[in-house]
Amino acid sequence: MPLYHFDVHDGVNAIDPTVEMLPDVQAARARAIGLLADVLRWSPASLWAGDDVRIEVRDADRLLLFQLFAFASVCPAGRQMGL
Repeated sequence: MPLYHFDVHDGVNAIDPTVEMLPDVQAARARAIGLLADVLRWSPASLWAGDDVRIEVRDADRLLLFQLFAFASVCPAGRQMGL
């Protein structure tokens, strides 16, 4: 089974990278989505801190395969409300 490296960036906390053996890239994609959901659930404030929340997925040679991003933006009406 291939080895995949998951580097998690939430803009606030230092999060240890995760390394997993998974059957294929589709499984790595599903795992990355789960990690992103976990970060948003465990640290929702990081989404509003100004930096993007990002999962980078690399292969065994550390070649970047894909990235997932989540970001939030406060619009003018929200700023008027003090968000």
